[in-house]
Amino acid sequence: MADLSVSRPGPWDSPPRHAASEPPRHAAPDPGETGEKAGQSVEAAETAEIWPVLLPDKHRPADPDASRPPSTIGDPGRAHAEVRPRLRADPSQPPDTVSDHGTAGALDVRAASVRGLSHRESGAPRQDAYGLAVTADERFLIVAVADGVSAGPLSHVAASFVARRGPRDVARRLDSGVAPGSLPWPEIFTALAGTIIAEGARSLCRAEPARYAATAPSEEEVAAAMATTATFLVCPVGPALGAVREVQVAWLGDSPVWALDPAGGWHNLSAIKGFGEEVGSSGVVALPQVPRDPADLPHACCPVPDDWTLLVMTDGTGDPLGPGQGEVAARLAGWWRRPPPPLLFTEQVGFGRRSYDDDRTVVAVWPSGARDPG
Repeated sequence: MADLSVSRPGPWDSPPRHAASEPPRHAAPDPGETGEKAGQSVEAAETAEIWPVLLPDKHRPADPDASRPPSTIGDPGRAHAEVRPRLRADPSQPPDTVSDHGTAGALDVRAASVRGLSHRESGAPRQDAYGLAVTADERFLIVAVADGVSAGPLSHVAASFVARRGPRDVARRLDSGVAPGSLPWPEIFTALAGTIIAEGARSLCRAEPARYAATAPSEEEVAAAMATTATFLVCPVGPALGAVREVQVAWLGDSPVWALDPAGGWHNLSAIKGFGEEVGSSGVVALPQVPRDPADLPHACCPVPDDWTLLVMTDGTGDPLGPGQGEVAARLAGWWRRPPPPLLFTEQVGFGRRSYDDDRTVVAVWPSGARDPG
């Protein structure tokens, strides 16, 4: 775990705008220009400032300095511009993109899950999911992020189960009086695994009734058809005591939790994919499998300065972020030091970068005083 005892800078600076969202810098009207023409120039500038994302291109003032597509980091690759997303054939499958935003106590939240280029091209469903819950006493925010294992044809269903039921189960336990630091994570993960096995067995029986007419699907067969990572964050929503929030994280698989400090430094709160592992140990531990020994289920209590941003993500974002250094880390830090407008955040989660075509999910939590104007 990264050392969280760092110096605390002053108030956050305003985040830099990336090229695609920067409104054109209109020159002041010529002294000879009066009336309607000058007024249109001012109106165009104001419109570009207020609607950098939502306004259709044909109504947006031209930006001669925009040299790359929106929300790209480095070389986006040809697929970012050329792939035409195929609509889902089955309406029961998750939509291409989902987005949420809102407040919980003293926290400001953005969440987005975006289908990756490979699934958009093939028409396969988005296998990522996220879930949010607030306890009945409004003291704690619970975040869950799940990444369905790509080999399983029903893994998107497993991810959806975790995202829907996981936060609700954690909230119920907290509401019953369990302290955040005493949450029984092995029991929580085991219950989710049981739900996946039961629901998966029913799904396989419906899909292949003749095959399973006499014998129910085994746990191994269910795990091969639907498996998912699961990562949880539990965060107090009130003002931090002593300028520090004590957050709880628990995870199974490779969906990481990060904290971003106001200076743009990244601090890992869970585990970094591939860090310290031997070459070739790329297997993903995922539900419905759970460690035999409860002590092997990773979880941590992390004291985090109250002006840091908390981010829970799948490896579609975690892989290009890497160890929190380099071009991707710097660009995401610039974008996410303050909460951007919700649809802009969703666009940024789906940023283009060559060779990264997996589904992307990020849930970001800021102190509400960090809100970006507009």
